[in-house]
Amino acid sequence: MVNEVYEHPEVKKHFMVCAWITFSGSPNIGELLQNMRQQIMRVIGLLNQHGRPIPRGADTMNIYSLKMLIKDLLQGVRYLLVLDYTWRIDEWDAVKHALPNNMCGSRMIITTRNYDLVRTSCREFEGKVYKMEPLPVEQSWKLFCAKTFQGSSCPSHLEETCEFIFRKCEGLPLAIVANSGVLATKNKHRIDEWELVRRSLGTEID
Repeated sequence: MVNEVYEHPEVKKHFMVCAWITFSGSPNIGELLQNMRQQIMRVIGLLNQHGRPIPRGADTMNIYSLKMLIKDLLQGVRYLLVLDYTWRIDEWDAVKHALPNNMCGSRMIITTRNYDLVRTSCREFEGKVYKMEPLPVEQSWKLFCAKTFQGSSCPSHLEETCEFIFRKCEGLPLAIVANSGVLATKNKHRIDEWELVRRSLGTEID
């Protein structure tokens, strides 16, 4: 859903700079800031015919210098920044000081499962919360089949196995896509392969 918004042509047209930063379980803040700096400078270079020179030593800057550089690059620019899979408040704290409140209509989207982080970031930036709900059954099954069978319907001899795995996903898009990706690699004529996936996935999904 966030990716659809981020990639929408009207969104791209509205913001001068767009950057997508993905956090991992234990992110290296220096690497994240370097990634952010590179994405921003690449876009700014495209906007400016002559490009913007990379400051000397940018690739080896410490975290404080990177934050100051990013803040300088984004001053006077309407930007959209996605912070994806943000887990901990200290991760958010490490990045937020690099983002100027430049009154240009800039926006930030944070995806997280940490409600404390949601409250903290919304309080600091006067944000709004969109809580993702499970997909309706019909839409979930459509997504499941689209990813597992490339849009085709589920073969009758695999229905019981697929429905078991599908129910375990409980309408969560990430679970549906992840499990469908595993099933899509299996031979549709080998029920034993699908049953093996069913048994192994059942415990993991729980």
